[in-house]
Formats: sequence, C-alpha cells, structure tokens
Amino acid sequence: MDDLRGKNAILTGASRGLGTYIAKVLAAQGVNLALAARSAESLEEVRAACAAAGVRAIAVATDVTSIDDLRRLVDTAERELGEIDIVINNAGIEVAAPFAENSFDQIDRLLTTNVHAPMWLTKIVLPGMLARKRGVIVNVASMAGKVPNPYITTYCASKAALISFTNALSMELAGTGVHTGVVCPTFVSESGMWANAGRKAPRMASEVSPEKVARAVLKAVRGAREVLVNNGPMRPLLAAMEMAPGARGPVLRRMGILDMWREEAERRHAGEDRAPAASATPEREHSGVSGG
Repeated sequence: MDDLRGKNAILTGASRGLGTYIAKVLAAQGVNLALAARSAESLEEVRAACAAAGVRAIAVATDVTSIDDLRRLVDTAERELGEIDIVINNAGIEVAAPFAENSFDQIDRLLTTNVHAPMWLTKIVLPGMLARKRGVIVNVASMAGKVPNPYITTYCASKAALISFTNALSMELAGTGVHTGVVCPTFVSESGMWANAGRKAPRMASEVSPEKVARAVLKAVRGAREVLVNNGPMRPLLAAMEMAPGARGPVLRRMGILDMWREEAERRHAGEDRAPAASATPEREHSGVSGG
C-alpha cells in the first residue's frame, strides 16, 4: 500500500509509548485514525496531535481482551471514518518474574492481550478486507519472539505466537490483496518501562528509538513482511542460534541480558516497581519495551 493519504486505520495501544509514535507517523502520511486504548481520556492528547496534522482522528475506549469491545471499536471506526484499510495491533503487556511465580490469571491475561486480541481483531476486519480485495494488518511483536529471554517466558511465547500467526496468515492470504506484516523491535529507548524506571538495556543489547520502531511499522504497512528493528545485523545471529540452540544462553549471558532480566524480576518482586498490579510479579503495558 503505497499511497496512504485518506486511508483509514485502527491502532490499538495508542495512548502511550510506541502507540503515540506510530499514530503520529501514520497521521503525517495522511492516514485517518481510530485510536484505541482502555481510556478515551488518555487518548485525547494523541488524538489532538493527529488531528492537528490534518487527518480525522477519533478516540475509542477499548478493552482489547473483550471481543464485544473490539466489535464496537470496528463498528465505531467504520461509522466515523469509513471502510477500514489498515489495522495495527500494538497493544500488549509483559510480566517479569520466574515462570513458577506467574499466577494462572497473569498467564491468561498476558496471552489474551498479546495473542488472542490481535487474532480476534484480525478476524473481525478480515472478511471486509477480503471482500474489497485490499487491506493491511500489521502486528507489533518483539525480538523476544525470535530470541527467547528468561524471566519473561510467557511474554516471549506470546510474541513468538504472534510472529508465527502473522507469517502463516500471510501465506494463506497470498493473492487476495490483503497484506500482513510483523514488526519485531529490540529494547526501545525513551519510552515505556525502561525510560520510565530510569533503566537502560545492556550496552551490547543496543536500544533503538521509538521513532525507528514507528518507521518500521510504516514499512510493514507499505508491504514488508517481517521487519526486525535492531541497530546491528540480527539475521546472521538468529541463523547461528537456530543452528546451535545451545549457544543462546552463553550469547545472552555475554550480552548481559540474562542478568538484566533476573535483576528486573527481583526488583519487581521486592516491590520497587510501582506498576498498578496487585501481585508480586507486576504486569507492565508493552508500550515501548521489547526483549531482544
């Protein structure tokens, strides 16, 4: 999809973190936006910034873990903007803790938010796109879905599932005019958990800017199948790890990632994290952090 001016898009997780950058990049391309997050009030600043760019933008309070809310989101977007051309599944959460300490509710909520919700929203919009023989669905995953990280085990599993879903659906939709793409960022600077907590990823992990991630989403909207967002050559490392799975642990240890996630899990368990979660292993919105 080359000419984006006048196209209509739904963007989930739009009220903070990466979502705000993605929204502004799309608005700059002339894309009208239905911005979704749990609170319409928290979306207002983003909506206003997009409208100032000269596009139509609406805020729709949406709990992505509710199929009814997702149907209402699509109905509202179509009523206010018109046929939906683009869907960006960006909303997500993560939990840092030893897997044995994850509650069943946490596992269920994370998988529902990170895997079920993108699949549900895709299923809702896909029939219309197929009938029109055009449309784009982009899923924001993570390098953690490519390179498993300890202490965020369920998050890694969810992002691996999202990558596989996107790539499988891409083959299924070949020749229909509907395109699917996936974006896999590594650790994101300036926005989200790491910036908010005053923490940085290990130097060898090489953080990327949220602007770079937003540009990667735009690249996927324009037709890229899978965009890895990293500051160095990642595909050779991924290939090497596939050929020698036993090397994953030593490589991640050398990069400082194993110790980083262990320390993060311990920090949250000790209650230093101020995330609004009742358990000892708090959930954080996936709004600008992706494990690499």
